[in-house]
Amino acid sequence: MRAPHHPVLIPLAPQAAQGFTGGMETLTEDQRYAAICARDARFDGVFFTCVRSTGIFCLPSCPSRTPRRDRVEFAPSAASAVERGYRACKRCGPLAPPGASPSEAAGSLSDRALELITAGALDPGPDGAVHVADLAARLHVTERTLHRALVEATGSGAVAHARLARARRAHDLLTSTSWPLAQISAASGFGSERQLHETVTRIYGRRPSAIRDSTPAAPRASRSASAEVALVEAALAVRRPFHGQGLARWFAARAIPGVEHVVGLRWKRAVPLPHGPAVLEVDLGVPRGPLPLRARLSDPRDMAAAVSLARRMLDLEADPVGIDAGLRSALPVLAPLLESRPGVRLPGTPSLAEALLWAVVGQQITTDRARALLTEATDLLGTALPEAMRDEHVHRLAAAPALAAARAEEWFRGPGARRRALTDLLAAPPDPHLPLPELREELLARRGIGPWTADYALLRGARAIDAAPARDVALLAAARDLGLAEDFPELQTALAVASPWRSYAVMHLWHHRDTLPADRRTLRKDRS
Repeated sequence: MRAPHHPVLIPLAPQAAQGFTGGMETLTEDQRYAAICARDARFDGVFFTCVRSTGIFCLPSCPSRTPRRDRVEFAPSAASAVERGYRACKRCGPLAPPGASPSEAAGSLSDRALELITAGALDPGPDGAVHVADLAARLHVTERTLHRALVEATGSGAVAHARLARARRAHDLLTSTSWPLAQISAASGFGSERQLHETVTRIYGRRPSAIRDSTPAAPRASRSASAEVALVEAALAVRRPFHGQGLARWFAARAIPGVEHVVGLRWKRAVPLPHGPAVLEVDLGVPRGPLPLRARLSDPRDMAAAVSLARRMLDLEADPVGIDAGLRSALPVLAPLLESRPGVRLPGTPSLAEALLWAVVGQQITTDRARALLTEATDLLGTALPEAMRDEHVHRLAAAPALAAARAEEWFRGPGARRRALTDLLAAPPDPHLPLPELREELLARRGIGPWTADYALLRGARAIDAAPARDVALLAAARDLGLAEDFPELQTALAVASPWRSYAVMHLWHHRDTLPADRRTLRKDRS
């Protein structure tokens, strides 16, 4: 029998002083084995346990019997484990952990590549082929450079990760829908039913029909009677702790009526996807395990894009253990905030363009005022969802950023220079797949875009984990309350030591500011 589960604190390598990232290279073999003996969920997605005697691979927190030390080896990613010949454990479902290497900063080449792969960038094209060269071109690198970056970060190349992503989608559809295999094959990104059968059987050790038959009996989603909507469900793996309350409050405070709705900790948002609109719904309050995603899609082929977008908007690739440890070491004054809000995440937007729209409109005005302006833009330019996709709370898409900017004179009540900056920026927005330093430089070169606007937009629209928007009055109000800084230069100096996790320090300060009495929340002006 397996030993009872007792939490264990794994001794960290010296790099922890700079912020433990949880990567494979920071843990010894004995530390990894101690983590699986304790079923320590903090390390789910950081590494995978491969059991030689059974040929399966598991998450560190797997509830199955602990294998003997001499019977295990460790892999840096699920794709790497599959390439070594292991199949997925039936109990812990190790194919759905966060895909990015936790040892790399967000915005790295491998991080950007994995996000695109999860969204279906390497699904077979009309010719039935997978075009890695096209993915490399989107990322502005050579195919060789892309391959080297992925192998160094995860132990596997792009094709292996794409194969795994398709298998994950197929598994979710097999267990949550009654669709025929041909439809699941197409929606998962496989070129044929035969490819679906071969890949799923190899990775899961069971035929697709056996996976479906083994799922507990429950109502399964299907196409609606009007054939306008496909209902799908997926499990969004997340490294714990996860501060869903902070995300829920943030989204609720900025929700455009009819587009986004938050009740309790259940978040719902209408979003545009490649083949049509969709509605994403996630319960942010699930205390353990993955977060359940329920999606209403115009086209089943958008499942990959829906999962990828939900993961990015909820910052599910974050390594909260490493981030919180790094912040606690760099800024001890944040310790009470870290204790009260472990696992804070960066609230994302569906696109960098939408984040830029919020950032420019929100310059030097309150969040409520920015939301009112963008609500007016959506009233004027928003698009109604298909009838079968609507409900009383979510029934339209927000105004497309480019269209909102082009017709800003009809809804934007602000300085003419800011309206012109908005129009120029979103008429030709920067390529969101550029490396973050290049993306920031391009933004700063645009008229009317300063450091605050660029950093706020990148934090929300590109998951820039090391951004600290300059001269933010809400940040300074929180910093003064904590005794961290008294003026803007001192605040920037104080936050610099939190690198590479400054964005998370910023989120903690913004959350703290919202808890202050009204007379201590602002200095002179607020920011959205």
